[in-house]
Amino acid sequence: MPDHVIVCGAGATGGYVVDELIAARNHVTAIDQDPVALRELEERHPGELLRCITGDPTDEGVLALAELSTARGLAAVMPDDKDNIYVIVEARLFNPKAKIIATATARSHVDKLRRVGADVIVNPGYIGGLRMVSEMLRPTVVRFLDDMLRDTRSTWRIEEAHIEAGSQLVGVTLAKAAIRTRFGMTVLAIGRGGPWVYNPKADEQLSAGTILVVLGTVEQVAELRAAGRAQD
Repeated sequence: MPDHVIVCGAGATGGYVVDELIAARNHVTAIDQDPVALRELEERHPGELLRCITGDPTDEGVLALAELSTARGLAAVMPDDKDNIYVIVEARLFNPKAKIIATATARSHVDKLRRVGADVIVNPGYIGGLRMVSEMLRPTVVRFLDDMLRDTRSTWRIEEAHIEAGSQLVGVTLAKAAIRTRFGMTVLAIGRGGPWVYNPKADEQLSAGTILVVLGTVEQVAELRAAGRAQD
C-alpha cells in the first residue's frame, strides 16, 4: 500500500484522524495494541482504504509490517509522548521524506518532538482552548465548519492545491484558469511564500509554487491538483 498514511494509536484522537483521512479518500494503516479499538474502526470504514494492524507502534517489526518506508505520512497520536517520540525517530530513520504529525500532551515535550523530526506538533489542550473561545465569539462559523466535516452526504472541505512548474495553470490568471466554472470550486486564498492573498481578485496570476486554498469536494480538489501538476 504505497503512498499511504500510518496512524499510530487508535484511541479517541487517532480514531478522528482515521475518520477524516478516509473521508478524504486516503489509504490508511492504523496501528494499536487494542483490538477492540481497531475493530470499531473497521466497522466504521469497511473497504480497501483502511488496513488495521494489532501491535505495538513502537515495535520496529510492526512499523515494517505497516510499510513505513513507502508511507506518505505518519500521525503519532498515542497518549504517551515518549512513545510518540520513539515512533518519530524510527520514522525519520526509515522514511526521511514522510510528513510526520504528532500530538504532545505536555507542552514541555513540543520542542523535543520537533527536534527528533516531527513536522507539526498539536497540543490538544491548546487546540481545545482555542475551540472554546471560538464557540464563545463566533459560534455560527464553528457550527458551519463542524457540519461540513460531519456531513456524510458530501465531502466538502477547505483544501489546498499546489501549482507545479510545467503545469497548464502556470502563467494564467484566476479568471482564465476558470476554477469556479471548470472545477466548481471557490478560491479562498493564494499563497506564494509571503503574506496570504485573501479573497483574491480575478486578475491574480498563478505561478509555479503558488498554493491555492479552496472550498470544494474531494473529487473537485483531486481534479484541480491534477491540473496543477507538471505536464509530461
